[in-house]
Parts: sequence; structure tokens; C-alpha cells
Amino acid sequence: MIFDYFFLKLYNGTLKSSMPEFPRALPSLVLSLTIVVNLMIIDGFLAKLDILPSVFFHKYTVVISLIIMFIFLLLRYKNKRIAEIKIKFASDEFKPRKKILNIAFVLYLVLTYILVFLVASYKPGYLPKLFD
Repeated sequence: MIFDYFFLKLYNGTLKSSMPEFPRALPSLVLSLTIVVNLMIIDGFLAKLDILPSVFFHKYTVVISLIIMFIFLLLRYKNKRIAEIKIKFASDEFKPRKKILNIAFVLYLVLTYILVFLVASYKPGYLPKLFD
């Protein structure tokens, strides 16, 4: 449900932008990039803690996973599915939740890209002091 709402927000933003020629491709690309980055964050954190070996060790692994996720999202969000999602989120049931879902959408995107830097700079066994 939450990814459907995220896709709908990105889809509506694409329609209002200067590039409405690709209304399904651009939101699919952004959402697939975000999902792959989330997987890379989890993979990098588990590799730094020596729990699991890194899956994204080869440079083509990221590209291949991004392409697979992009194709999956293009196939999932067809025009008929987008119309169903619009109807679902326009109903009276979701109107009270709209503000919460908008905040969740912004927090998800911001935290995803902030966590990239936090996991990359994380050193096992070292807890940084925030306020010295």
C-alpha cells in the first residue's frame, strides 16, 4: 500500500513537471532506485557488522538489480493499475490518512539518502559522539 502511494505521488509529480512524456517510466525509475539503495544500505550495514557477506560487491550487481527492479515496477504499474490506485486513494477512507502518508513519503525519501552516508561512514565498534 505504501509503495502504491509513493508511486502515485511520483506519478502526479511527473505529470506536473516539464517532462510528462514518460509518466510511468520516471516514477518507476525513481522508486526502483530508492528500493535498490535501501537494499544496498541493509547489505552494507550487515557486511560492516560481519553478519553477512556483501551481495553488492561487483559493480554490475547494482546495475542489474536496478534494471530488474525497473522492469518489475513498469510491469506492475500499468495504466489500469494506476487508475485503480487513484480511485483507491481518492476515496473517503484515505482522506484522513493523506497528511500522514505525505509525511511518510518525504521521510522515506530523505532518510533513505541520509542513511547512505551514515552507513558508509560507520565504523564497527565506534560510536561517534554527537555533542562534544
